[in-house]
Amino acid sequence: MTSGFLLAIASAALFAIRPIFVKLVYAEGTDPTTLIGFRMLFSLPIYTLILCWLLRDPELRQRLNKTNVAKTCVVGWFGYYFASYLDLIGLQYVTAQLGRMVLYVYPTFVVIFGALLFKQAITTRTIASLSITYVGVLIIFGHDLQSFGPSVIKGSLIILLCAACFSFYLLFGKSLINEIGSRLFTTIALISASIAILTHYSITESITSPNITQTGMFWVAIIALFCTVIPSFFTTAAVARIGSDRTGIISMIGPGFTSLFAVTIINEAFTVYHLTGILITTFGVWVLSRSKA
Repeated sequence: MTSGFLLAIASAALFAIRPIFVKLVYAEGTDPTTLIGFRMLFSLPIYTLILCWLLRDPELRQRLNKTNVAKTCVVGWFGYYFASYLDLIGLQYVTAQLGRMVLYVYPTFVVIFGALLFKQAITTRTIASLSITYVGVLIIFGHDLQSFGPSVIKGSLIILLCAACFSFYLLFGKSLINEIGSRLFTTIALISASIAILTHYSITESITSPNITQTGMFWVAIIALFCTVIPSFFTTAAVARIGSDRTGIISMIGPGFTSLFAVTIINEAFTVYHLTGILITTFGVWVLSRSKA
């Protein structure tokens, strides 16, 4: 397995534990806007320091111009502002396990939009992998719909829209990553998204009396470092090595990690439906990984 596949798997694992921490923050009474605002407040200084360090290199500075910086900022809004915010809203209505499964339909959007906008070929192996993995998604969705009712549909649709936004981030980020490098792309995209989110928070929420406890703030800090900063670099590095479609599909192994964390940390139910869905999804990823990177 190439380094690109390993980076994609590591990114999937770290992103997978995020909904668990989100549920813990919600248990403290925090709302989605405050959660994402503080998440980016903690992340922004780290990305800013990394960007300053990167720009010490004259070669990296020469890669930047007004056009690619502006494009990177817009792409960052899709991946870490719109998508992240929709994901947090959706997680209010579905379990952590189902939320991850629905989110990981975004490879469908990556493949379809890639074919429509960039004329990327859709191979037989890709179609087979997608088909297998979506069977796993539908099994868990059907179980939770029967167990928790119509709110599951609402939350799933919101997270589905999140998946569409994230697919644009992956697709339009590919050429920018090739142009300026994955590290510069990630830092600029996240700084842009952080500023947009903090502006949103300052307009809609109280700055002097934030709706967050000390415990909630601790969990948000964990989300910022281990579920935002680190996996964001892993994701863009994987896209640079193996492409957006494979990175998207490999990341579908994430729900397996989410289920493990959800059961052991927040005591969500784990049934034969969850096990079946995870095994089918993992097999779909294996089908893809058998092809040449």
